[in-house]
Amino acid sequence: MNDLVVLLLKDAWSLRNLRRLAQEQSSFKVAFILCFAALMLAGLWWVFLDGFRTLDTLGGIGLMLVHHLFALFFFGLALMLVVSNIITAYTTLFRSEEVDFLMTRPASHGAVTLHQWLETAGLSSWAFFFIIIPFIGAYAWHQKLSPLFSVWTFLFSIPFVLLCAEVGLLITLCAVRWTPKVRPWVWSVVLAAGAAMLFLPQAGRNSAPAPDELTFILSQLAPGLRLASHPLWPSGWVAEGIMAMSKNQWGRGLWFLGVLTAQVLMGAVIIEQLGHQWLGEARQRALATQRRGRRRISLFTPLDTLVRPLPSDMRALISKDIRAFLRDPVQWSQALIFFGLLGIYFFNLRNLHYHQLLPVWRNLIVFLNIFSLSAVMCSYCSRFVYPQLSLEGQGFWLVGLSPTTMGRVLLAKAGLWLMGMVLISGTLMTVSTWMLGVDWTVRLSALAVALAMPFALCGLSMGLGALFLDLKQRNPTAIVSGFGGTLTLALSLLYMMLSVLPFGLLFHGAVAHYYSAHTVRLVLPFLYLWLVALTLVTGLVPMILGRNSLKHREY
Repeated sequence: MNDLVVLLLKDAWSLRNLRRLAQEQSSFKVAFILCFAALMLAGLWWVFLDGFRTLDTLGGIGLMLVHHLFALFFFGLALMLVVSNIITAYTTLFRSEEVDFLMTRPASHGAVTLHQWLETAGLSSWAFFFIIIPFIGAYAWHQKLSPLFSVWTFLFSIPFVLLCAEVGLLITLCAVRWTPKVRPWVWSVVLAAGAAMLFLPQAGRNSAPAPDELTFILSQLAPGLRLASHPLWPSGWVAEGIMAMSKNQWGRGLWFLGVLTAQVLMGAVIIEQLGHQWLGEARQRALATQRRGRRRISLFTPLDTLVRPLPSDMRALISKDIRAFLRDPVQWSQALIFFGLLGIYFFNLRNLHYHQLLPVWRNLIVFLNIFSLSAVMCSYCSRFVYPQLSLEGQGFWLVGLSPTTMGRVLLAKAGLWLMGMVLISGTLMTVSTWMLGVDWTVRLSALAVALAMPFALCGLSMGLGALFLDLKQRNPTAIVSGFGGTLTLALSLLYMMLSVLPFGLLFHGAVAHYYSAHTVRLVLPFLYLWLVALTLVTGLVPMILGRNSLKHREY
């Protein structure tokens, strides 16, 4: 039997076992996930529907843009899918115990690489379908199309997702196999120089007069539409095929579907051949890099100077966590990508001419940026800060017997993540408000929310991580998916809504002239008091509960 078929049969049995495990999950977790997913889908559907209605107000230009808008939508999703697949492919190919086992078996390296490609596509594509469902649903509702329109979209999405997964896996495989071994600071300098060369030349383009609304829309969307609709881009093939199917042009639609499928099959052949030749060497290079990185990080690093003034027990704990963070590419790569993408977007707000919009729109963009930054921090804290104590494993009794208290252990771990989050959130929000040129009261309020968010989220995640400590589980994904991880994410999102929405509604009402500036000056101090009280309760109460729980545990 073919090696790939055997591996796929193994996955089928694993899915059957996962179905059994899913039946044992708590009712709260299932109910929360379903409610959150339903509300998220409904919100995205309403946003997309409102966007299509806005295009109707443009007249004939709106009708011309709709066709290319599909290409732009799939082009943006393709970029996100490729980035996601690069991260996932590194984990599934070079940090998976299953691949270690398969490399010792009589399975060909090409079949193993193909199997990991399919696994990578499955792990990275759920978000794609989560976004595309409301987009296609809103368009079908707006245009009163047949339900078959969703079927055509689903058919085109499958090869599109597989093609993006192929690109991400090939980039990862080639990078690990052929990237020169140089120090990380060299790559940091190269990336910083590349970003400066890419974005600094745009700085002189901000003195143009403010365009009217229609000119602004066309000038900003047209370059992206032309790029996404290029005949050689898969996003253009998907858009052309879906629109042809919706117009009953079966021959043209099936032709584009065949082109996509042919590209996927050709990519599978390339992956199998390159995997057969390079997978073993790439894994050896990855393992050698990890060992060399551990020896280098175990020595004195400049980061130790930052914690030298601290007491010896907290200095030891923080230094250990810094080294553990640097040794785990999953943590620092996701932080670099997500916060880096936000940084690129914030630094290019003026290149997008958003600072030339009306004050009501600039004010709205500021608080939308706060929402995006806060959502990333909620996700990151729930994924990486919450399981920090549980990942100590069975060796946690050593920490319990060390000459320190559990309260100081908890404080050291939370303080390390807090310093990093405060630096990132404060910098990004300062850049966002400065680029948009909003009023100083909006700047201070946005910065206050951005600085309060790390205090609440780090305290909440670390406190609940101590309260729901699980030292038997070594898989961070399994730790996060439990009751405590679900509760942490739910409370983090609730805090985000309660802290951001009052300020956003207040300043939106002031800019829209629903009430006077005097009313804003009266209400604003109470909102600051509300933010401080909410942050203290959200951050301190879980830390106190977690400390008490650790003090009464037996190690």
